[in-house]
Amino acid sequence: MKKFLLSVACLFNAVCFSQNSNIAGKSFRPFKYKIIISSAFNEKYYNGNHITDSAGVKNGTFRFTVPAKASDIPYAYRFNDKISASSFFQSNVFFIDSRTKNITVGKEGDPQNFEVVSNSAFISTETAKMQAYFAQFTKQKQAFYDKSRAEYESFQDKSKIPQEFWDSYQAEEKKFSVKEDSLLSGYVKENKNSFAALWKLIEKFEGNGYEEIYETIFNNFSPEIKRKKTAETLRLALKNAGNFRINNSFPASKIKNIKEPGSEFSIPAAKYTLVDFWFSSCKPCLEQMPFFVDLYSRYHAKGFQIIGIATDQGKYKSSLLKIISKFNIPWTNYWDMDGKQASEWTITSFPTNYLLDENGKIIAKNIPEKELSALLEKKLK
Repeated sequence: MKKFLLSVACLFNAVCFSQNSNIAGKSFRPFKYKIIISSAFNEKYYNGNHITDSAGVKNGTFRFTVPAKASDIPYAYRFNDKISASSFFQSNVFFIDSRTKNITVGKEGDPQNFEVVSNSAFISTETAKMQAYFAQFTKQKQAFYDKSRAEYESFQDKSKIPQEFWDSYQAEEKKFSVKEDSLLSGYVKENKNSFAALWKLIEKFEGNGYEEIYETIFNNFSPEIKRKKTAETLRLALKNAGNFRINNSFPASKIKNIKEPGSEFSIPAAKYTLVDFWFSSCKPCLEQMPFFVDLYSRYHAKGFQIIGIATDQGKYKSSLLKIISKFNIPWTNYWDMDGKQASEWTITSFPTNYLLDENGKIIAKNIPEKELSALLEKKLK
């Protein structure tokens, strides 16, 4: 699966709030348009505090109000810098409470910097502790991203980047993610009341979907943290997503065949079935389609099946059908309109795929193209 190179996610700050917060901001970063504030993660974790708003920046200053409803935990936000009609830069994740009165964006003399710093001593303390724990890892991961970005930019024709580059990048990124999971697990054991660690776990879960270690990390939080509404939402989400454990049967669904609305989702009889979550404007999803079409043509008669689950919004149905036609996709595609089923299953990263055996049990998640091709070549001779 081809991924865009991502910048390192910053470790973040925490402090809780219980009433509307009027916050004055100072920016050393020049903004062409307004500064946009938005919730950092899925709104289900926000208990009514999910927001998307904007504020004008004049002479390097801005002001906004965060309406706090019934809140019992810090909530995570980001600033976004709109640089074109469809392109944004994102700040690090930051937290706000009623004690937060001032926020600084960026650093003087460094116009590209997009760090967010609060005036709260509590925030600074929490941030420093977490940053210190992850410092060496963060440095190593940043070096990896810098090297990968430089290599990516060295290719003049981005449409002809060798598959080996993407395979290597994906493998290294996975290693960093696993190491980060391990570090987070250790951090929670030592800091069972950490709000920041809870939100970091939400970030990992939202980005990667279910992993067994996420349940282990959650269980190590203190009873006090687990009683929070946000933590309870995460617990239920982990429980639902646990259906996707390796060796579990792929869960049932009532989503419909995009071309035959009377036909509900079902797993076909096959030795191996790849279930692919995608949508019609997802560039990495579309980049893999020619590979899947070729793989399907070579191994379908020998026992290989593919099922597509498209999560396009209702208004994009025609675009979805055009893409299916454009790539001559021969397998069945089911339409999870507006991604409701995917959201319930916490499928938040696209494309995401699951490889099933002949009994419909999950045997791999996000299997790389090269690995999938090798497996089919070996097993379906």
